[in-house]
Amino acid sequence: MRVGILALLATALMAAEPRVDLAASPATVPVGQTIEVVITYTWPAGWTVAREPDPSADLAGQFVTRAAPVERASTGEGERRVFRYTVAAPRSGAWALPRPTLTATGPSGALTSTASEVVIQVGADSAPPKLPAAKALRILPPEPPAVRWWPWAAGAAALVVIAGLAFWLRRRAVAARIPPVEVARAALTRLDQRDGKTAAAGLSLLLRTYAGTIGGFDGPGQTPREIGFALARIPAFTADETRVLVRLLERLDDLRWTPADLPAEQVLPMVSEGRMWLDAREARVAAEAEAKKP
Repeated sequence: MRVGILALLATALMAAEPRVDLAASPATVPVGQTIEVVITYTWPAGWTVAREPDPSADLAGQFVTRAAPVERASTGEGERRVFRYTVAAPRSGAWALPRPTLTATGPSGALTSTASEVVIQVGADSAPPKLPAAKALRILPPEPPAVRWWPWAAGAAALVVIAGLAFWLRRRAVAARIPPVEVARAALTRLDQRDGKTAAAGLSLLLRTYAGTIGGFDGPGQTPREIGFALARIPAFTADETRVLVRLLERLDDLRWTPADLPAEQVLPMVSEGRMWLDAREARVAAEAEAKKP
C-alpha cells in the first residue's frame, strides 16, 4: 500500500514538460558550513534527452564535500533523476547557486529548461535586526558640574589596547608553535579512508589549507588553477611542487564529482602521493635552511 502511494506521488510530480528543480537547505549559513543541495530533473513520456542529466559541470566551481548516488525513477508518465550534494559555503555575502539546465526533444521540438535562481546568505543575517521600541521623552534634571572624563576614557582605551595586543600575541605564539605541515600530517592521520569520496574531499581540503597557510591566501576557497597562480607568485614553492600539487587537486576534484560511488581503493594511492609531496617539500625547505647556516 505504501509503495503504491509513493508511486502515485512520483507520477503526480512528473511535469507536463521537461524541467529542472533546484533546492538548498538551510537558506542562511556561516562561512565554511555546508548546505544540502538537491537537483531534480524530470521529463514526461514521449520526450527524449540527448544524454543523461549530469550537474557535475554546473557545480565545478563549488567546493563539494559529498555527492550521493543518483536516484532514478522511470514510470509510464515519464523519467525522474535526483542528485543530492553537500556543498561548503564560500566567502560571506549573497551566494547564488549554479542553475542547471535540461534539454529534451518532444512532439513540439527541442525545449531547454533552466532551474530557478536560489540564493544562500552566507555569514550575515538574512533579516534586518529587530530594534527595541523608542522610549518616551523625559525631562532631564539640571546638568551637574562638568567632570573631567578624558583621563578615565584614555585609561580605559589603553586597557582595551593592551588586552587586545596581549590576546593577539598569544594567538600568534600558539599558531607559531604548530607548523602548517604538522597540522596537515595530523589531518592525514584522521582521514576517513572508508569512503572514497569522503577521503578525496578530506585530502583536498588539507592540501589546500596547507598551501594557503604558507602562501598567505584562502586555500580552501580557491580552485586548483587559482592555487597554481597564487603559488607561482611566491618563492616558497618551486615550479615542480606547484605543478604536482595542482595536478593532484584536479584529479581529486574529478573523482569527487563522479555521480557513481567511489571505492576507497582508488583514493588510497592519492593519499600516499599527498603525504610524499608534503614530506618532499618539507625536506627541501629543511635542506635549504641548513645550507644557509654559517
